[in-house]
Amino acid sequence: MTPLGNGAADLLTAERFLRFGGLEAGPEYDTLTLWVVSAEIAEDEEGDGSGNPLFDRIIGTPKMIETGPGSLRYCIIFRDCLSYAWRDESYALEEDAFEESEDREDAGAPPLLRRHDRSDFLEQVTRRTGAADVLDVPVMHFAVSTLDAVIDVACLGLPEVTAEMLGPDDPGPKPGRRVRRD
Repeated sequence: MTPLGNGAADLLTAERFLRFGGLEAGPEYDTLTLWVVSAEIAEDEEGDGSGNPLFDRIIGTPKMIETGPGSLRYCIIFRDCLSYAWRDESYALEEDAFEESEDREDAGAPPLLRRHDRSDFLEQVTRRTGAADVLDVPVMHFAVSTLDAVIDVACLGLPEVTAEMLGPDDPGPKPGRRVRRD
């Protein structure tokens, strides 16, 4: 795993929870735009529980993970995208298992936006597209882990990450809004 960072990307990699906001091809050909929103554990008082007293006694009272005013909406743009895959979070396997465990510097959970230097996804895309034979730059594998899904992206460059804070009247994710390339 290679650390990412730089402005909004630093904020994104420090997030604890993300909710999927939207995904679309574009704004240019071979570009993928992904929206995610930061989420936090609800700060409310004790809730009603799960409805199962035994579960609540063993696990504890469940808490909601919510987005709202003050949450950050991230727009992640992957240019020169070769392929992407959506995996439901309940079926996603940790790609870090592919990498050497002693190479991991962090003792906690991996960041929610990360680059994999080696992975099954990267090997499959490289093999099926023949990219290694025709490209003079390496193909990179990025994974974005949300509460809803894991999105894997194979592309030729680092993603561009921007962030905006949600206001009290924010209607939600902004798929379909064209992003200017500066």
